[in-house]
Amino acid sequence: MQCPRCRGRMFVEKFYDFVRSFDAWKCTCCGELLDSTIVVNRARSNNTHLG
Repeated sequence: MQCPRCRGRMFVEKFYDFVRSFDAWKCTCCGELLDSTIVVNRARSNNTHLG
């Protein structure tokens, strides 16, 4: 997978919080982090028109 920010290579990494664990894509170049929640929220904010 290519990073949407810098076009670098992304890999899957497992993250943990107090309640659950989840997988996310992390860029090896810029550190961009993408998981399903981030993708949905970005798509939602791109569809919202301000003004």
